[in-house]
Amino acid sequence: MSYYDLHLHTEWSYDATAHVEDYFRMAQVKRLRAIAITDHHLMDGYGDVLAAAAKYPEVGYLSGGELTVHCELGDFDLVCLNLPRRATPELNKLWDIYHEWQRAYGHALSENFCARGFPLDDAARMKLLQSYRPQKAIDVQGNTHVQYSALWHYCVAQGFCKDLDGYTELRRSFTGMPHYPEYDVVIPAVKKAGGVVILAHPVGYFLTDDRKRMDYLRELFSLDGIECAHESIPQELVDLYRKYCKEFGLLSSGGSDLHTPDEDKFAVHLGREHWLDEILERVEIFHGA
Repeated sequence: MSYYDLHLHTEWSYDATAHVEDYFRMAQVKRLRAIAITDHHLMDGYGDVLAAAAKYPEVGYLSGGELTVHCELGDFDLVCLNLPRRATPELNKLWDIYHEWQRAYGHALSENFCARGFPLDDAARMKLLQSYRPQKAIDVQGNTHVQYSALWHYCVAQGFCKDLDGYTELRRSFTGMPHYPEYDVVIPAVKKAGGVVILAHPVGYFLTDDRKRMDYLRELFSLDGIECAHESIPQELVDLYRKYCKEFGLLSSGGSDLHTPDEDKFAVHLGREHWLDEILERVEIFHGA
């Protein structure tokens, strides 16, 4: 177990079910130095973060979110820390872009299903969302895209396909799906707000250890750090990515990427404690509301 967990998702992410307070409670029990709630694409849950922080003032937390961006090489997840807990006008514009993207992506899913003869229109998709998402999140975010596992299980149950392989093949046929917001729109807004940009779970993005690609992404995204410790990263790559960070003065981060309140996996990664000390030289830590 590590002394921090800087990659956590709650019910405010379209694909997660943990409550914000779950992480604060577990962090207090395990005496972590810091956590970061990094919900997908948005910071809609920060009212819940402040409420949980007031209840667990001993728990240090960093503010941020996991923002997925599009570029010519595809889609990339960025853990963005040090974002203001109360959004700036520039960030509010960015959140509007992500809100619209979530709804547009969900609608495109329904259009593709219906075009192939499967009755998963917007109303049916909303019912599926309501089966696992809290109404407070739906009220803010609307009729969004759906958790991957929930969607494929639904499709199997409804007879749209036989199994996961069939669902995967079905999804490959979809057209007109909107891509994520562009990196050159998202990253400048994050930087202007004082945020630091950390590339999440980088093994696939780096093609393991393709130095040319690593250099290209570091420059393209103006990276401030790399998530060197994650369940998908073996020890030898943890050391390699950490060495790369030291070479270029980048922060090294670590997180469990939890989507459910799994105490056995919470704060379990190979990140070193002194990495957090380096992060806290650039990222503000809060206690209480």
